[in-house]
Order: sequence, then structure tokens, then C-alpha cells
Amino acid sequence: MNEGKDKTVLRRALLWIFVYIVLVNIGDEIGRQTGMGSLITALILVGFSGVLLKTHHLQDLLLRLPERNIYASVWYFIPLLILALIQWFVGLEATLGLSDILVAALLMMAVGFIEEVLFRGLLFLAIEKNSTTKRAIIISGITFGFGHIVNLLRGYSSTELLSQIAVAIAVGILLALLVAKTRSIIPGVIFHALFNFSGTVTSQDAELQAMLLVPILVVSVLYSIIISRKTSKGVVVAG
Repeated sequence: MNEGKDKTVLRRALLWIFVYIVLVNIGDEIGRQTGMGSLITALILVGFSGVLLKTHHLQDLLLRLPERNIYASVWYFIPLLILALIQWFVGLEATLGLSDILVAALLMMAVGFIEEVLFRGLLFLAIEKNSTTKRAIIISGITFGFGHIVNLLRGYSSTELLSQIAVAIAVGILLALLVAKTRSIIPGVIFHALFNFSGTVTSQDAELQAMLLVPILVVSVLYSIIISRKTSKGVVVAG
């Protein structure tokens, strides 16, 4: 193991995350100043997605199909589908028009792709190379959760932010466990885009959002326990 090279990979992963955060805030500010809203951020992030793809090999991002033995259990991804769709129980946000929904779809596809590449691809692999798979799962999940603290700059209240961080940590660890098991971020990308899109276009009523917090956390934690028990029996293949 080349320790110096591995630490350089970790620093680069963190740098990419920093660039992403900066770009999101720049896009939001330009959107506010021009009246174009989230469209600017969406377009910037689509461009950033292209940069990530151009500057990395797909295998270095874990952009590959999951291990084939995973498909033997169709139920395996059902909890992800439940998490992605559970927010629709509160109904569509009445104030949104078709253009708002289309912009949200574009933005959340880009966000889902980028955040999986950065946190479950680059950061996860960098930590795994420097330490262990277990630490990569925990650290990448927690980093993903607390990375949402930058949403204070986007007008989130402290209560909303704490709820978002709690959900993000739980979901982040869950997705990292899936990556450790499947060696692929593709299921996470699909889930992440659907989950974020659902949260964006469904009712933003504070009470309804609070009601959803518990089932989302419960499903995430229980599913993580199930996966961790299976991987503890030697299912995970690091590297």
C-alpha cells in the first residue's frame, strides 16, 4: 500500500466535495439574483457531473453494475423503494407548476449522481484504502450527514437542519453499507435522485414533514442492521 498516494486520494476527494458545496451556493445565489431559481444550480451541477466523469475512470467512482449475486434476492432493494416513495403519502406540493417540477427533476438527478460519486464513490474508496471498510462506511455516512449543515446558507431553520442531518446520516450509512456489499453506487444514485425529488415536490408542510421523519429513520436503521449482519458474515469484498 502506498500510504502517501492513498492520503492524496483522500485529500482530492475532500477537495471535490468542497468544490461541489461552493458550486451549489454560487448557483443558488445567481438563481436568486436573476430570478431563475434552481434552474441555474441544476445547470451548473449537470456541467459538474460531466467534469467528474471526464476526470475519473468509471471504476474509480464505483460506477458499475452491482455484484450479480445481489440480483438473486429481489427483495434486497425494496426498502430503498419504500424510502424513495414514502414521502408521496403527504401529497404533491400545491404551489408547484410543471416547470418547477421539471427543474426539480433535473436538479435532483444531478444532486443524486454527484453526491453518490463524491461520498459513496471517491470518499468511501479513499477512506477504505487508508483504513478499513467499516470506517469507510461510518465516516462517509457521518460526513454526508453533517455536510448538510451548509443548508443554513440556503434559509433552513435549525430544526429543519437537525432533522435533515439525522436523516442524512442514517441514509448515508445505509447507502455506504450497500456500496460495501455491491461495490456499486448505481443503486444509490437511482435511490438518491428519487428520494430527493420526492422530498422536493411533495407537501412542504412542517407537521407532515415531521411525521415522515420517524418512518424514514426506522426503515433506514432497520435495513442497515440487516445488511450489516449479512456483511459481518463475510459478504463484503473490499477493494
